[in-house]
Amino acid sequence: MPRKRSSKFIFYDVPDAGEVLENPRPPSPTTHRHTEYSSHNGHVTASTTYYCVDVGHPSKKSRITHDSEDFPHSSAELDLDTHDFFEDMAAEGADSQYFLEALDDDFHAPRRRTAGDHPLREWISEIPTYLDELIRLEGRCGMTTDLCAKCDAAGVLYRCEDCHDLSLYCGDCTQRCHTRNPLHRIYKWVKTHFRRAVLRDVGVRIQLGHPLGVHCACPMRAANDFIIIDVGGIHEVALDFCGCETAEAKTTQLLRSRLMPATSVYPKSAATFRVLESFHLLSNQSKVSAFEYYNTLARHTCNTGINPPKDRYVTFLRLIRMWRHLKLLKRSGRGHDPAGVEATMEGSCAVLCPACPHPGKNLPDDWESTLPSKRWLYSLFVGLDANFRMKRKKVSSDKADPGLNHGCAYFVETKKYQQFIEEFSDLQFEETMAHMKGSHGTAASGIGCVECTRHDMKRPCSIGDLQKGERIPPVLVLFHTTLHANGPAIFGTVSHNTSPTFDWRHDTITFLIPKFHLPAHQGSCQTSYSFNLTINVGRTDGEAVERGWAAVNPFASSTKEMGPGARRDILDDVFGDYNWRKVCLLPKSLLSKIKEAVDERNEQMVSFQEFNAALPSESTALWKQAVEDWEGDPRKPNPFVATQPSITLASARLRLAEEEAVAMAAGQSMTVHDKASSSYMVAAGIEFEEQQRRLRSDVASLGQHATDLQRAKVQERRNMLQRQLDGWSEIQQLYMPGVIPLRGRVTSSQGAAPILAENYPLLLPSAAVSHITCDPRLLEHEWQLRYGQAHENLDDLRRHLRLRTHMYKYKDRFIRGQRENTRARTTIAAVEAKVSADASRYRMAYAALEALAPPLLKTGWRVAIRPLCPEDVKGFEEDANISRDRVKLSWIWKTPRMGCADTAMAGGEDINTDESEGTQEALRIEWCKARARAARWWEECRLLREEMRRVMAFHAYQGMWWEEQVDRREDIDSDLAEGLFSYAYRQAEIRRDMQEFCRKTWAGVQEYTRIADAMIGVEDDSVMPL
Repeated sequence: MPRKRSSKFIFYDVPDAGEVLENPRPPSPTTHRHTEYSSHNGHVTASTTYYCVDVGHPSKKSRITHDSEDFPHSSAELDLDTHDFFEDMAAEGADSQYFLEALDDDFHAPRRRTAGDHPLREWISEIPTYLDELIRLEGRCGMTTDLCAKCDAAGVLYRCEDCHDLSLYCGDCTQRCHTRNPLHRIYKWVKTHFRRAVLRDVGVRIQLGHPLGVHCACPMRAANDFIIIDVGGIHEVALDFCGCETAEAKTTQLLRSRLMPATSVYPKSAATFRVLESFHLLSNQSKVSAFEYYNTLARHTCNTGINPPKDRYVTFLRLIRMWRHLKLLKRSGRGHDPAGVEATMEGSCAVLCPACPHPGKNLPDDWESTLPSKRWLYSLFVGLDANFRMKRKKVSSDKADPGLNHGCAYFVETKKYQQFIEEFSDLQFEETMAHMKGSHGTAASGIGCVECTRHDMKRPCSIGDLQKGERIPPVLVLFHTTLHANGPAIFGTVSHNTSPTFDWRHDTITFLIPKFHLPAHQGSCQTSYSFNLTINVGRTDGEAVERGWAAVNPFASSTKEMGPGARRDILDDVFGDYNWRKVCLLPKSLLSKIKEAVDERNEQMVSFQEFNAALPSESTALWKQAVEDWEGDPRKPNPFVATQPSITLASARLRLAEEEAVAMAAGQSMTVHDKASSSYMVAAGIEFEEQQRRLRSDVASLGQHATDLQRAKVQERRNMLQRQLDGWSEIQQLYMPGVIPLRGRVTSSQGAAPILAENYPLLLPSAAVSHITCDPRLLEHEWQLRYGQAHENLDDLRRHLRLRTHMYKYKDRFIRGQRENTRARTTIAAVEAKVSADASRYRMAYAALEALAPPLLKTGWRVAIRPLCPEDVKGFEEDANISRDRVKLSWIWKTPRMGCADTAMAGGEDINTDESEGTQEALRIEWCKARARAARWWEECRLLREEMRRVMAFHAYQGMWWEEQVDRREDIDSDLAEGLFSYAYRQAEIRRDMQEFCRKTWAGVQEYTRIADAMIGVEDDSVMPL
């Protein structure tokens, strides 16, 4: 037997009874071991878990923790496959209980994974067994007699691949068993193996027009090669039509057998409803194409290519297109309309958004007379956008392929759409839209869309082809048609990438820019067209139309080769499926949104209230009035916009020159050089500092294989800079007499090598003040210049970061191909270099300010100037405090842009004075933004509760609507009447089930919001407490 493992003992000193220790130790923790054993195929495994029970002092509660110090290998695995030990014990006749006791005594195994944690690893040992069972099915599985399992007849035996039974039957029994399943796949035994056969060979015939088992008195045989496409493959079957006097048309007989005929005259092919339903759902869910699906069925029938089925790919395309259109009409209730399919109205077959306002369906009867403080809840939010991936080549035409839907769903009616475009073609718009070069050779360069931006659903009659880029007229046409087809009496918000192009002043329509696209616009647009600053929009981002393209783009590769009608029909179906999935997800999505919104609302409101309480009430009252005035009339001054002019290095130099002119006039100038003043000397030194930085960057970029011409140019620049530095140093010596010895000490410490121009120590006042005495006026000059330089560099950094973000998004959306991507990356690299240069300049300015602040007694200047860490140099997807208010952004986006008043403060006035215009403006803007954040979350909570009510009301309305369709048609046979009756009630039940599911899902929302309202002291949420 193997040697037993040594036990691990731990000894503790326990005092005798009654003994009192001077420093009593707390009772030692007690370790508990929990071991589980399992036996599988002779392999015994053990898993052990250790728990440490800390007794502690009597006054403290004990707690159980994993002891990681006494048992450092608690998570390791231990191999317990000790075969010698168990074989010896098994030879002695020990039972399983003895095995477990022996393991418990001898093994202190750490915790290991159980077999259930790694099922695939455990299955590896079972691979031979699984493989043997698969191969076993290739034989007769024990049915070795040559007799039929049912009638004991001898002869050729068959086995069905799709039946659960593995027995072998003769041809007659196989034929009788498969009268109900004529599309099963069978194999016949040919002494050595199974060979593929078809049910037609054993006499199975499909009889149409009669119940199962009833023979037709006058059957009409179909073509010998009648093809039926099913989920199991492509089958050649024997089929008989009914030829009786009362027989229905052949297509009707096929349809009543749940077979879709390929043609209306002499059909020779059909597809089962099952395969059409399967592909219909699979194509929308997994984006598989009809070509791939049909080839899968063909390979399922014959995977060798030796005896392939007859090609019915084109037939399958036609069948699935017919199926999509029929399902569209059926689900929209067109079969219940006495006027027939011809009376289908535009957009009537679209799946509507239950959460959007629909007058007469989910809005209160008195919604038009509600107070303005509540009427905004019934507004509609739509977004406009274009997708250039959904282009179509110049193949076919509307005459050859007119389509089936004709504007009844999401695509607009083609003829009216073209007429509208021609009417609007004379309108002149600013050229700010996308005009794609890739539109050459295409009949449509993409599609335009108008959809609900709150719930990401396509609206009726909201899709249309684009002729050349994202031109305004098609977008306007789509906007008009969708409102005409399905629009509320009042409107709300329209989001578009180029909303400033519209700039309409309308009492009921507000144009805004989606949050993701907002940073690419200029500063005035970022405040005038921001969702986060606009009243009565909640947390709408306007980007839903962009997100929706992700579900459509996979169809681009196939639809671009289609004719116009086929493309419109399939995309109508895709959009309908997309909308329906969104409808089914509304209970979950709205619940998660309301939970998030309530928490964020409370947090933002508490944050705003604390901020508001710390400010003078007189100022906040004025700011609140300004915000409310601007919200009521956007033409009034925008309180979110800074009015103080930005400070730059150039403006700082201008101010110093003006101050110097005043000093010279008063005879107080410190000028000691006839051509260069003290401020000029400092400003020139800062310019030389920038030239040195650029020269160092260019030298570093030369590389090892630079040409002579490149090195010559760099050397010429170096020589020119050195000559300028020599002249400037002479002027510097006049204003800073001790700088020459200091520079000598600095250069001598760098070794005997000559000092290159890019490394020449400038020793401006900020660098020399800690070593030599400098005139305070020099320090003040550099302070003002550095202060302006820091702000200017921050502005440049923000601008280049915005540009970089825009470049990346543009590249991801529009750039395709290696050549274009290489060019785009080159451009982005140039922008990255500018970002690095801005950061470097800012750090130099900040270091100088930090050195100058102590001798000048400057305080409070770090309000807008902070250390710039590498993690701070990052862009944004949406502008700070305007387009996004929950993401942690770098401080560079939160710093107020200081104005001329701050330049005065930087010049020596009290920078902490609350009366300064720059500080007051910065506080006003931050207060307005904090209020806007809280207001938007408060609006979001109200809007979500209203949307939940609308969803339940819409489901109830649709349930009643379907019940009203039950007996609309008259003079029809009883079977059709029963079908209409059954389908209408089934749809009504589905809507009521959805309504009930929403009610159960949102059952706790009212109580949850009530508690949250009480936490922040809100009694009536209809009045915003801000």
